[in-house]
Amino acid sequence: MRSTRFLLAAVAALALSLAACESRGSDVRDTREPDAVGAVSEVVESTDAVVVVFSPDPGYEYFAGTTFEFEDGDLESADGEVLGPGEVAVGDRLEVWVDLCAESFPVQCPDPIGRLLP
Repeated sequence: MRSTRFLLAAVAALALSLAACESRGSDVRDTREPDAVGAVSEVVESTDAVVVVFSPDPGYEYFAGTTFEFEDGDLESADGEVLGPGEVAVGDRLEVWVDLCAESFPVQCPDPIGRLLP
């Protein structure tokens, strides 16, 4: 009985993982509401990614102090242009989509997708 429950839990976890991978394949920015909305409070120098420290709006406090590292193509401007290092500034407003986050303080969310707000 215990092994059956474990097997069912493993299958459910696998199904959720596959669903998360599938949603990254499409542009989640157009398919669901953002997980976090706020402002860039710091830009960390990087040559191959856009790395920002996030200051959340009210209602998104779960992401307070989180550092998001946007890989090539994962951060876009309000009009859909891909942004790279040096194109984001402190004070810019940002929407962020994530799949899974490590429960820590601040939370750690690998592979975020983002969009600057106008």
